[in-house]
Amino acid sequence: MKYRHVFWAFILIAIGILFMLNNFGVLEFGFRTLWNLWPLILILWGISILPIRDGIKIIGLVGVLVLTVIFFNRISDRSPWFHVHNFHGFSNRNWDDEEDSTSTSNYQPQNLSVPYDSLTGKGELKLEAAAGNFNLQGVTSDFLTFNKTGDIGNYSITTTNENGRKQINLSLEKSGIRHSVNENKVDIKLSDKPSWNLNFDIGAAEIKMDLRDYKIDTTNIDAGASSINIKIGEKNPLTVMTFNAGASSIKVDIPKASGCQIKSESFMISKEFEGFTKKGDGIYQTENFATGKNKIFLTVKTAISKIEINRY
Repeated sequence: MKYRHVFWAFILIAIGILFMLNNFGVLEFGFRTLWNLWPLILILWGISILPIRDGIKIIGLVGVLVLTVIFFNRISDRSPWFHVHNFHGFSNRNWDDEEDSTSTSNYQPQNLSVPYDSLTGKGELKLEAAAGNFNLQGVTSDFLTFNKTGDIGNYSITTTNENGRKQINLSLEKSGIRHSVNENKVDIKLSDKPSWNLNFDIGAAEIKMDLRDYKIDTTNIDAGASSINIKIGEKNPLTVMTFNAGASSIKVDIPKASGCQIKSESFMISKEFEGFTKKGDGIYQTENFATGKNKIFLTVKTAISKIEINRY
């Protein structure tokens, strides 16, 4: 048996088992934990290129996976991301900890906004976050509104203005991040007057963006193990969108009237490109790409992901 034939199979089987144990209440394991385990891929990949026999490589792969499970089992009582339940349904985490028992009930929703500025013609939004549910849709009379509920901690917002361009940075306050997080739900609304550049740097999250009300120049999403659902509109003649993702599910809806090109730089993926024709190595285009009034360029760089592009 060739090592390269079983490498990704073992990875997917191991991840599937961990999620199954989570569903049965034996382990608590989620996408955030999976994101923290990304260095394991490098270790196993390193084993694959060692100049040794395939049988020894397979033994090494299994050994690393077993040691990883044992390691997490031993530190589970100290880890905020991964802990083990006993078979009676109780967690081995210390639930008598005063901070954990009170902080959830004491958290407050957070509402932030950036006032509208008629002299600003372009907006740049940069969002940095660990995990949670992120929803971007709807129009505000401000330049931007931000609403957060959950116990992850507070976000900070900074803005800079230069030559009619407003840059907005949203990020979690490092000192306020809680280690035990139950919820992080974020709703963002933008003004529909400026054109926008969006940059999202997120670990493991569920991202929903309805961009039909906005003029979007560029969108860059750097995500770990995430679920990404985006609907693109027709308000801008040119939209460029780039995805860099790990084990993610990506769904993008584009208007039928817009010409679209996809550049796929991915491996181990399941892809569905409705209404696209392959034009070259990793290049797909709609039939109206040359004649469409609006142009959409999508670049997808993923591993072990599902990609679905639909036309509406």
